[in-house]
Amino acid sequence: MRMNKPLKTALVFLLTVTAMSTTKATTDSATIKLSYTHVPYVKLTGTAPGTSRFYNNKDLVNSGIAVPVNLGTMGLASNVSGLCDIDFSTQNTFRLIHTVLETNLSNYSILYRNITFNATNTRLTIPCNTAPTDIDFKLTGFVFGIDIDNLLAAGVYRDVVKVEVTTQ
Repeated sequence: MRMNKPLKTALVFLLTVTAMSTTKATTDSATIKLSYTHVPYVKLTGTAPGTSRFYNNKDLVNSGIAVPVNLGTMGLASNVSGLCDIDFSTQNTFRLIHTVLETNLSNYSILYRNITFNATNTRLTIPCNTAPTDIDFKLTGFVFGIDIDNLLAAGVYRDVVKVEVTTQ
């Protein structure tokens, strides 16, 4: 088919205008915010944390000498690498006190990781991931006789130990 020149010119013009109007692009944009919240944790592990222990004279004294008594095991588990501080504190400042008479049976110390903790030494820094090891206590500051039962008021002597761990 043959077109005349004015019709051909008009057709080329229309195609050009149509092409120009359809090639104009539009844009849109948006932002995406990414975030991550790291929640560090550290917890005491082992058999000692959270338990109560009850002992009698034969557990604490052997032939008139105070002996270490095992409280269980204690360690740390954490998602934080690095060091943690462990603080030992007690309700009665490392003393076993009679629950009624409020008399002092004896001072005592906590033995953990080859370190002795008492009223003057309460902090230890260790890795935040530490396998459980033995934790003991030992009476101190009391001269025991062989027949200790006759020397003490009957009743319960107690203290409450608080162990707090903090990441550095």
